Amino acid sequence: MPALILLLAATLAQAQPPQPPDPFAGLDTAAPTPAPEATHRGFFHDNFGFRTEVMSQFDIDQTGNFASRQSLGFEALKKFSTDTSTIASFDVQLRLVRRDGFNPVSNDMEGVTRPGWALEYHNLYFDLYNILNPFLAPAHRGKNAGRFNLRVGRFYLPFGLNQQTDTHGTVLQLSNEMNFGFERDWSAGLYGSLNKHLNYDLYYLVGSGYDVKWKGQSGLAALRLSLGNKYNSERGIEGGLSFVAGERLVDSLPVKTQRLGLDLRARRAAPRGTLTFTNELSAGRDASLNVITQLHQAEYLHASRRWGLATQYRRMNFENMGADSSIAAEFTWYFRNDVGNSNAHWIKLNIEKQLEHMTGHPATLITLQYYFYR
Repeated sequence: MPALILLLAATLAQAQPPQPPDPFAGLDTAAPTPAPEATHRGFFHDNFGFRTEVMSQFDIDQTGNFASRQSLGFEALKKFSTDTSTIASFDVQLRLVRRDGFNPVSNDMEGVTRPGWALEYHNLYFDLYNILNPFLAPAHRGKNAGRFNLRVGRFYLPFGLNQQTDTHGTVLQLSNEMNFGFERDWSAGLYGSLNKHLNYDLYYLVGSGYDVKWKGQSGLAALRLSLGNKYNSERGIEGGLSFVAGERLVDSLPVKTQRLGLDLRARRAAPRGTLTFTNELSAGRDASLNVITQLHQAEYLHASRRWGLATQYRRMNFENMGADSSIAAEFTWYFRNDVGNSNAHWIKLNIEKQLEHMTGHPATLITLQYYFYR
């Protein structure tokens, strides 16, 4: 019997198929070498953007008064990031400008006080994103992403459509310069999204405009509620409700100011292009005077993005003092006009007819502008 068992065992062993070789035989079983860390190349390489700007502008009124503005500038944007998120950014925009003569074109109202050479600053601000993250549990940080951001410095007023529309290079402007005497101010405040439908901007403004000056004004509190970003991307609609109250400087004197504003912009398809309608309305008081402003603009951009037409009507009425109003028409030829507005290169011809003027006679202004930003 033992011999029979040994014979069966030998037979079964011969019947087993040969085992394949171990594919991992001979490999080093030591711990894998960690991947090298990302190489940081320095302040001016990581998340740093730099763009140059050139403007050449000539304008003339119906009496033959000729003026020109030539400028060379730059914009620098630096973002500070971790491996998983952007935590802060800093933006500065400067121009070296030469002016000869002056006409009150809508994109250079401050130029009356700067004949000859001037070094001008436009954007100069610091952003800190998601400022509540250090106080939130990791599970809540994602839910509140983009909700609480801090901005300090000089930027557009949180009133009307200016914060969504950078007009520093265009001839046609929105209504803040006309409404408050400046389109940008020194400020500090919070901004972000309340939910998928609404964004908010809540700021304290110095109320001095170009330079930081304290002449007894208390400053301005500003709140703007605007449609969420999805309405622009999905439906081509932007809009909001804005409120400003406090004191600002007018000719170096404090003036009590209140404004309530409503704005709406809509993009619609048109034959071989796009039509954009922009509207800004506001009402309020400067000291004891009622003030009403309105701006309406229609713009056509050809599908090639190489040329466009625009017209704008604007009016500001002071109680018992009259009104300033004008209508403008503009033709633009674009050498470069990307969708994100990060590269711009154009020539504009703008004709503005002043319809009413509280001081002096209404004028007709013709402006030719060359602009390059990349």
